[in-house]
Amino acid sequence: MKALLPALFPAAVCVCLAAEPVQREEITMRAGETVTRVLEGNPTTGYLWKAEQLPPGAAVKVETAQLPAEERQEPVCGAPSPTQVTITAVKPGTATVVVNYARPWEKGKAPARSVRYEVTVLPGE
Repeated sequence: MKALLPALFPAAVCVCLAAEPVQREEITMRAGETVTRVLEGNPTTGYLWKAEQLPPGAAVKVETAQLPAEERQEPVCGAPSPTQVTITAVKPGTATVVVNYARPWEKGKAPARSVRYEVTVLPGE
C-alpha cells in the first residue's frame, strides 16, 4: 500500500505553496486623505498584524485595528479575524509603511508575512 501512495498522489507533497513572504503595494494619495486595507489573519494562533513604527515627522500616520470575526450562527473556535490597516496622509512626501504578521513574544524571529506600502503623499487640493 505504501508503494501505491506516491503513484496515486504524486503531487501531494507539492500541494502546499507558501504565500509570498513580503507583499508590496504602491499608494498615491493627497494630504488629508485616508486609505484602508484589510489583512487576513488568525489571532487565535498567536499571530498579529502590527505596523512598524514610523520616524518622527513622517508623511503618514498608520493605525491597525482587529476587526470582529465573521459572524456565524454558531461560534467557531479558531475562526479567522481580519485586521484593518488605516494610513492617513499627514503632509506631502514619501513613506514606507511595513506591517508584519508575527507572534509578539517570538523576539528575533522573522515575521511569517509582511506587507510593505510605498506611499507618496501629494499636496492637498
